[in-house]
Amino acid sequence: MDEQRKQIILKEINFWKESRMLPEQYCNYLLTIYSEGSNLQTEKVQTKVRSNIPILAILCVLFLPISVYVLYFTELSLNLQIFILGLILVITTLFMIRLTKKQIIWRHLSYCVFAFLCLEISIELFSRIFKLTTVGFGVILLLNCLIWILIGLVKKLNYFVISGIACSIIFIAYVFFTF
Repeated sequence: MDEQRKQIILKEINFWKESRMLPEQYCNYLLTIYSEGSNLQTEKVQTKVRSNIPILAILCVLFLPISVYVLYFTELSLNLQIFILGLILVITTLFMIRLTKKQIIWRHLSYCVFAFLCLEISIELFSRIFKLTTVGFGVILLLNCLIWILIGLVKKLNYFVISGIACSIIFIAYVFFTF
């Protein structure tokens, strides 16, 4: 078998392994056969790199309670709160970009954290700049829901579409039954 064909097969098997289309043991077996045993060292390096990804996702999730703590349970100045939340949003964006490039399942978690952080920051900024009323809160909430629906449609992420529609319906029902 020529070298180019082997490389194509090896790339395909690695893709199967990363996307979990086949069990890891089968992929390792096929990689060993097609690489004639020379792929064993690179595989160990890849597992070390991949082990950092769940840590990134956990850190990303931890930013939600940290941002709630910074906003509601500290007496920091407004400028410092905005700076910390902006820093958290930038770090979450970097995590989101890195996880999206890897095309792994953890990227969806970073999308959700980013969406909730944007919702939290927009509500907090609106409440600090203007007096937060039910109408103002509703406008901010519905705008965020609309953004979630649009992102869900563009990126084909059904959970964004569903959560945007569900949140909009719940808020409209709340307004309808309270007034």
